[in-house]
Amino acid sequence: MDIDQATADRIFEAALTATFRRTNLGLRAQVSDGGYTYWVEAGGAFRASIDGREGCGGTEYVFANATPEQDRALREAIAAQDTK
Repeated sequence: MDIDQATADRIFEAALTATFRRTNLGLRAQVSDGGYTYWVEAGGAFRASIDGREGCGGTEYVFANATPEQDRALREAIAAQDTK
């Protein structure tokens, strides 16, 4: 299920201050919004994306790609984390 653009925008904005961790799937962060915890994946050759969420109803597959500007901002934020 695709999520609406306003929600995706909030998630990608919040991901700028989230801690990204390396997993076997690449870089991943968790972001909370509206009672859900969203998984944001970044890095690699593809744009960042939201790839699922978990809430009181369990785990759901949801998806949204970051815009090129959101992806660029996330990559810069992740790079800044790596230098700390």
